[in-house]
Amino acid sequence: MDLTAPGVAIIAVAKGSLGEHLGLLAGDRIVAMNGRPIRDLLDVHYYGAAESLALEVLRADGEEWELSIAKDPGVGLGLELEPMEVQTCDNNCVFCFVYQNPHGQRRSLYVKDEDYRFSFLHGHYITLSNLTEAEYCRIIEQRLSPLYVSVHATEAELRAQILRGKRIAPVLPQLQRLIDGGITLHTQVVVCPGLNDGSHLHRTVDDLAGLYPGVRSVAVVPVGLTDHRKGLPVLERVDRAYALRLLPEVAAIQADCMTRLGSRFVFAADEWFVLAGEPIPPAAYYEDYPQIADGVGSMALFRAELEGAIGDPSPRRGRFCFLTGKLFAPTLKEHVAAIAARSPGWQGRVLAVENRFLGAGITVAGLLSGGDVRRGLAGCREGEIPVIPEVMLAEDRNTFLDSLTVDELRREIHPGLTVVAATAVGLLSAGE
Repeated sequence: MDLTAPGVAIIAVAKGSLGEHLGLLAGDRIVAMNGRPIRDLLDVHYYGAAESLALEVLRADGEEWELSIAKDPGVGLGLELEPMEVQTCDNNCVFCFVYQNPHGQRRSLYVKDEDYRFSFLHGHYITLSNLTEAEYCRIIEQRLSPLYVSVHATEAELRAQILRGKRIAPVLPQLQRLIDGGITLHTQVVVCPGLNDGSHLHRTVDDLAGLYPGVRSVAVVPVGLTDHRKGLPVLERVDRAYALRLLPEVAAIQADCMTRLGSRFVFAADEWFVLAGEPIPPAAYYEDYPQIADGVGSMALFRAELEGAIGDPSPRRGRFCFLTGKLFAPTLKEHVAAIAARSPGWQGRVLAVENRFLGAGITVAGLLSGGDVRRGLAGCREGEIPVIPEVMLAEDRNTFLDSLTVDELRREIHPGLTVVAATAVGLLSAGE
């Protein structure tokens, strides 16, 4: 990909689309729309929504075109465009997961994403530390809302200590500027025991609550530490005792926020409840799931979706072995038992797979490696169909963290290894 070329390259043109009608071809580049330079696919979608379009196109053979079209508002051009190059982070956060990764993983796992566009599109968390004046203006002009912001602490010195970057400006004025521009924000605090918890956490939430409803929610997430933290700051791991202390704190903050704001506002990550041995709250606890992009409430949502889906229609008969991380395994066992009780001929068993690739302290299914799954498959019994969730894999639904593939495991161990969506519907579709 030529990053110095102007505009955005067209990868494909849909048949019957406006793009085809205009004569656009794969390899052409859209340089400007209505006089506005095009930087990426977001620009194409934003400016391309207008009723009248004047396009400047650079053909693959170097010819320059100017095209005009009138269309219904919001109708797209039917173009597949080159992907955006991710903007990277120049901070050195004390808990940055990239620095905790072992060698030999997929290349994408070593990219420190700090891109407001991916925050808008996919719910990725950003710190705002690399935003330029032009980017602030673009976010507000194009209403790239909501955005997801890693705050961690609102005290300027403490936040700078956590992020360890060169340009860590006070975060509250940054948030206020975006809010004044009409942008809704969801925020997170990665809790590091002894660093940004206790009175610091209370101050952070209080400061963010003062920006409600512009700041719509706060996720309180436990720090994740792998076994590969060589040369990194010493951080304390969270454990059951810590989780049992933190959850009542969060509940007290929620009660105060309900009185002040009419919303719980602060939501504890699912990991806290599992770690403490406490039941996952009901769906109502998570209101409209404002932090589902961070996985907060995903277990409650899974349960609610499953309750509505069991028996309609009945899942396919068979014997299944579901491999998952240690975090979700106890809850998944309950769900599998409920399905089996209501679905004659359907049997399921859950195997909790330990993460030896990153360390036993990492318990989510999405961070299990192919090597971990290989070991887990040894626990499947004869006649069982092994099933894994697609969150373990790259976008190709085939490659694990350690670059091992599903195809390789099928050849080596079990040809019936099945990948399903990490949803209630995905669970019920096993064997189809």
